[in-house]
Amino acid sequence: MAAGRVDDRDTWDSFIDESPSGLLFHKWDYLHLTAKHTASTLLPYAVYKGDEPVCVFPLFCRRAHGINAVFSPPPLTVIPHLGCVMSGNFEGFKQSKKESVLHLVAEDIRGVLEGLSPNYLSIAFVPEFNDIRHYLWDGCDARIRYTYTIDLERPPEELWNNLHYKLRNKLKKEAGADLRLEKTGDISTLHRLLADRYQDPSIDIPPIRREYLEDLVRAYPDQIGIYHLYDAGDEVAGVVATQEYKRFLLWMGTPRLESAHAGNEYLQWLLIQRAKAEGYRTFENMGANNPSLVFFKSRFNPDLTTYFEIEKKDTLGAVSEWAYLTFVKRLMMAAGRV
Repeated sequence: MAAGRVDDRDTWDSFIDESPSGLLFHKWDYLHLTAKHTASTLLPYAVYKGDEPVCVFPLFCRRAHGINAVFSPPPLTVIPHLGCVMSGNFEGFKQSKKESVLHLVAEDIRGVLEGLSPNYLSIAFVPEFNDIRHYLWDGCDARIRYTYTIDLERPPEELWNNLHYKLRNKLKKEAGADLRLEKTGDISTLHRLLADRYQDPSIDIPPIRREYLEDLVRAYPDQIGIYHLYDAGDEVAGVVATQEYKRFLLWMGTPRLESAHAGNEYLQWLLIQRAKAEGYRTFENMGANNPSLVFFKSRFNPDLTTYFEIEKKDTLGAVSEWAYLTFVKRLMMAAGRV
């Protein structure tokens, strides 16, 4: 086994396409745009067995004021999970072979990280990657994180009957209110509402930068959708952004708008139906880590799915983490960069 940098877009994206756990966040252009807009250096590593890659592992490096940080993903990018992507046939291995491969992958990535000498390391793995023992044995701290998923392979009537009864009543009412759903590539309304939301001092991160979001939509017009829900008077009742690649991911939502309609609820239900009709097997709804959102999202009766974040930092790294998260929102707002 050996780790090496990947310099070919098609090679990388083909691996992501073939792996069940590869997400749009892992795609080549998405990673490079993320590096550009976070002033980070992208390090797209793969671990090989002979000539065959068994894992790809995107890392981002940023050095400032003598402090070296390595992320996957970088903070403040609205990327919930990144980390390594195992090959498409990995899940079919027997447990002994899985453990052997993961051991060698961890050793090779450890060598990469030793060469980078980070003061601060942070990796958030995809939900399908649950064996983080090697990183714990290397002295990393771990946190359990959560996301909501809905199994779309269930019959439509089961999806409906599993909704909270009060939510079903709301949706029945909205179904007769002449609401319509439109998909657009225009981010203006979405970004304005997100920026207004994050002016709230109780929210400790800024929204995604407009230029970054524009670049992502331009790069992936078929996989990133901006959905508007309009009422009978053509007023906007709800706005969300989705990612539609392997799974249907409800990516970013706006706060409840001043409207007579339960726009956010109805919009989400329409998207669940859309995702099922288009053949997606899983609907993921981010927000399970936010106490203010869990009651709303749980009424759709999703499964609570876990994923892991690991972190390792020395004294300089601990200081840099605090400083970055404390001051970056203030600086970005002052610079008008949101």
